[in-house]
Amino acid sequence: MLSVDDLRFVNLVATRTFGSGEPPAEPAGLDAALAAVPTGPPHERAAGLAGALLSRRVFSVAPLTTAFLAMSCQLELGGMQLLAPQGATVGMLRELAGGVVDVGTVARWLEDRAVPTSSEG
Repeated sequence: MLSVDDLRFVNLVATRTFGSGEPPAEPAGLDAALAAVPTGPPHERAAGLAGALLSRRVFSVAPLTTAFLAMSCQLELGGMQLLAPQGATVGMLRELAGGVVDVGTVARWLEDRAVPTSSEG
């Protein structure tokens, strides 16, 4: 599971790349958001992490980008990588943030689009 420090770094990268250039604001309720992430297969953890970050509005700057990067990193930690068009992924995260879809829907979507990471170097 990504740590608090990992997620702060992810938000820093997202803020510097897609934000206003200002330092990121202090996250709100990051520990509680992490505690809400379910255990289980990589796709469920990744979807749960994105959902917790977005629904709890943990990061005020670049929240969608942060959720996307965190979800991707969480999949990688689980030995998976996402193979989906960027637009489809952004659309799914926007729908999650807007309450159009739930975490379970995103988890099933990821399950269909995440493949094992190649161990070949």
